[in-house]
Amino acid sequence: MKITKHKKTRKYMSFYINNFGFREPLLCLIDGSFCHAAYKIRLQIEEQLKKYFQCEVKPIVTACIITETDNLGAGFVGTSQLLKRFLVHRCGHEKHPIDGSSCIKAITQTCRYIVATQDRALQQWVRSKPAIPLFYLHNNSVPTLVQPSEANRNAANEGQRSRVQVRSLDQQTLTSLKQKEGLAVPEAKVMRKKKKPKNPNPLSCKKPKKKKEAAATKSNSSPQQPAKSDGGVVKKKSRKRVKLPKHVVDHLKAAVGGP
Repeated sequence: MKITKHKKTRKYMSFYINNFGFREPLLCLIDGSFCHAAYKIRLQIEEQLKKYFQCEVKPIVTACIITETDNLGAGFVGTSQLLKRFLVHRCGHEKHPIDGSSCIKAITQTCRYIVATQDRALQQWVRSKPAIPLFYLHNNSVPTLVQPSEANRNAANEGQRSRVQVRSLDQQTLTSLKQKEGLAVPEAKVMRKKKKPKNPNPLSCKKPKKKKEAAATKSNSSPQQPAKSDGGVVKKKSRKRVKLPKHVVDHLKAAVGGP
């Protein structure tokens, strides 16, 4: 079986488990038509049910189903023998047996069963009733669990609404009892802290541009402003050193009286 089929089966059964109280081991109610189709293709019913649902599944029948199959004649002897291997559920019709479809309709009103049938009329009835999963052999060969019908979904939604109403009513009753006994504690007001302005992220800020204040202060403090070139760049004036002749230097030294 493909993995997608296993996923669908788990999904469908989870729906019935969560909304209608199905529990393991699952009980699969098998009628004569399903058992006869499985007998013709040599399908091991109990083994295939466990493999398909991937959990513990018990196939069950009723005395009415066995009696109905026995009365069908020699062509259903093997089917009748196969039905008698399964667990027989007490349906209440043992003294006065009825047909298998009517028996299934009666006992599924109070108990949680998966109905396995090839009877088209019974399949249509099961689809119209909530809380009854339908199982059959597609093309008389492929085990298939039918997707929950609209009746099942509507019943599940109503059940959820009723549970919510009961919970709210219980909560109101509990609150009133606490107030009556003086156990109710007033809810404290939650003081929310005011959000302070956060500093900007330093990584997202641009680097500040360098200011040329130092150069401006130096130029203002000097009495003479240096000349500017054509490009506007400030240049310092260079002083020229005058070299005196040697005899002039000797004369000056002699006049001063130095060596």
